Amino acid sequence: MTNLSSDINCDTFNELRSSVPLLAAYEFMNINRRENSDYDSLEKFSQFRNWSFDLNKLKRFLQNRKNTIVVTCEKEKIEWVSKGFTRMTGYDSDEAIGNSPKFLQGKDTSVKTRGQIRGKLTTQEKFSGKVINYRKNGERYICKVDILPVYDTKNELVNFVAFEYEV
Repeated sequence: MTNLSSDINCDTFNELRSSVPLLAAYEFMNINRRENSDYDSLEKFSQFRNWSFDLNKLKRFLQNRKNTIVVTCEKEKIEWVSKGFTRMTGYDSDEAIGNSPKFLQGKDTSVKTRGQIRGKLTTQEKFSGKVINYRKNGERYICKVDILPVYDTKNELVNFVAFEYEV
């Protein structure tokens, strides 16, 4: 696979993702995601984005079908979600990709928590806390969220990874 990650930002990534014909380097994003396990798909994504992050730590987390992983670009637009995301939220991956995770928030989502998340992401620090979100059907749910900044091999911020499970 050609290493294009240094030339790809959030906007060009989403433009290329929707281009026709689909570029070979991007095929796994739409076509193969449903055919592969979450781990295999995330591993391909991490290689494409040139992560310097040990993915083996994610295997155990992904084994629980109730757990969810959401990956956003540095501009906080969703680029990848695990299958658990659909189980938890009711939204298909295609409905989430390109949106901000804020689309899951609603009237009961704490303004204080939103501010804490924004502050941690701005300073590229880890966020841990509980968030009130809403499923596609409007049902409210509470999830525990850990958001980590992810850097590439050049030590540049390329993504945020959110680990989520319903409490």
